[in-house]
Amino acid sequence: MDISPSKKQCAPKKRVKIHPNTVTVKYSSHYPQPGDEGYDDSPSSEDHGLFVDETPGKKLLSDGKGQARTFFGTMDARSKPPEEPKDNGVSQQLQGFADSSIFNSKMTWVALFGAAMAHGCVALITRLAADRSKVPSLELLFIRSVIQVLSIVVVYYYQEPPFGPEGYRLRLFFYGVCNVISITCAYTSFAIVPPSNGTIMWRATTTVFSAVLAFLLIDERLAYTDIATVVSSVFGLCLVMIPNIVDEDNSLLGFWKEAFGYSMTVMAGLTAALAMIIYRAIKEKVSMWTALFTFGWTGTVWGASTMFILQEPIIPLDGETWGYLIGICICSTVAFLGVYYALNKFHPALVSTVQHLEIVVAMILQLLVLRMIPSVYDVIGGSIIIFSVFLLAGYKLYWVGRGRRQDYEEILDSPIK
Repeated sequence: MDISPSKKQCAPKKRVKIHPNTVTVKYSSHYPQPGDEGYDDSPSSEDHGLFVDETPGKKLLSDGKGQARTFFGTMDARSKPPEEPKDNGVSQQLQGFADSSIFNSKMTWVALFGAAMAHGCVALITRLAADRSKVPSLELLFIRSVIQVLSIVVVYYYQEPPFGPEGYRLRLFFYGVCNVISITCAYTSFAIVPPSNGTIMWRATTTVFSAVLAFLLIDERLAYTDIATVVSSVFGLCLVMIPNIVDEDNSLLGFWKEAFGYSMTVMAGLTAALAMIIYRAIKEKVSMWTALFTFGWTGTVWGASTMFILQEPIIPLDGETWGYLIGICICSTVAFLGVYYALNKFHPALVSTVQHLEIVVAMILQLLVLRMIPSVYDVIGGSIIIFSVFLLAGYKLYWVGRGRRQDYEEILDSPIK
């Protein structure tokens, strides 16, 4: 059967290009428009089948078995086994942080107890130097400060400015002045009142003033447990001191003399507490070695300018006196470093409370060296001090350390690290 030219023209050749989302059809000849001869508006089964076969939706349905279509694309609908979270060493790091924190806390308490023992040794050696070698108190301060000036070597080793960084030098100087005034007042009171009572009053007032000033100046508060232990330790100090005050001279002249002496101890406690608060406020910028050097050079200047005016210094000639002086320098430096190392971690009142053990250490040393038997009140007060301090240490090491460890364990168990 013959095919007319119109029929040939009505059968155009199609070239189909399939895109993942669209279908493009290009015709190689003229396509009949509505009204033309050979136009048929009903789709052919061939074209319909080709369209269905090449529809991207069907291809996705046929090829993407086990996949689901979402707004952003395809995702695998088949259940995958849950992947274990990758640790990447976080657990080991957190565990290391916990162990390091507990170790630092233990080292701080070791430094505090060592400082208390060193302070007790200073009390005994100072008494021996005053009784046997007749070394004046300001001369003791001068020699001690000269030795402490040698800490400049450590300051330069750590490449720190010896007079403190800019913006902190005035406060650091004020810190050194407060320390020198505290030592001078304390040593002066020891010549008026019994050294044991003066030391006890000095420590008690330092603890009380440090708690109050820390709250007023740098807004640091004590926990209720800390307050209880501090009050208990101060009560133990008072129990040791009050009977000794009652047994002293009750004359009018003796009364005013003792009142002046104890006023000097209160001033020593106030300035010592203020020095601790100042260092606590600048500890981030000033190391304890810089603080020691500041205490050394201010004490040297003060001792050199006053010991020839207020007292009559002597020139030590015998080895015993030099042994006392060297012992005082070593023990006082160790005590200073222990206290100011702990100030980086603990409240000033807690640091001062632990130093109450100095009284107990001095009692034991006096019993062993000087054969001075403590009274019943001394024993009771010393027992209260020991109980309070060790209760505080046990609470900080066990309960606070336990809570800190639990915090790290909660972080380790959490899904987000």
